[in-house]
Amino acid sequence: MSIKIKFIKFCLLIIVVFFGCSTEEQKNEPGQVQKDKFILPPKPEQSLTQNQNEPVVDSKDAEEIIAVIKENIAATEAEDKKRVIKTMHKDSPQINSTIQGMDFIFANYDMKFDLEQAKILEVNGDEAKVYYKQTTRAIKGDGFPPTRITGIHHMKKEKGAWKLFKTEYISNQQIK
Repeated sequence: MSIKIKFIKFCLLIIVVFFGCSTEEQKNEPGQVQKDKFILPPKPEQSLTQNQNEPVVDSKDAEEIIAVIKENIAATEAEDKKRVIKTMHKDSPQINSTIQGMDFIFANYDMKFDLEQAKILEVNGDEAKVYYKQTTRAIKGDGFPPTRITGIHHMKKEKGAWKLFKTEYISNQQIK
C-alpha cells in the first residue's frame, strides 16, 4: 500500500477513533476558569461581571464532562479498548467505526495527545457540547505526521453518567 493511501486511511481513522484530549489531571475550585481552558460557573459575586457569551455550567457537570474526555484519551494512549468504550455512550453512532479504527491504530502506532483547549459550550439537561483543540503525534510508527484537530464533542448522560456520544470535526491540519 502506498504511503499516500496509508496516510489518507489513517487520517480517516484518526477522525473516527479519537474523541480525546489530554491525560493531565487538573483541579480547580468551582467558579474559577482553569488555565483559561474550562468555563465553570462564576461565584455569586462574579455573576454581574460574567461575560454574556459564556455559559453557566454546574461545576459538578463541568468536572465530570472534562474527566470523561480525559479518561477517553488516557485509555486510547494506553491502547485499552475496554476503557475507551466505557467512555462512550452505548447509542453512539460512531462506536462501531471507533472499535474498528482502534484495531488499526493500536497495531501500527503509539499515540500522544496534547489538549490545547477545551471549552464547554452548553449543557442542556442530559446533553452537552464541548469545543476542543488538540495535537496528535505518533511516538511510534511510520507515516503519521503530527496534526492539530478541532471539533465539538457531543456528550450525553447514560444512567446518570456523562459519556461521549459523537464528535463533530471542524478541522484536521498537519503541523510541524
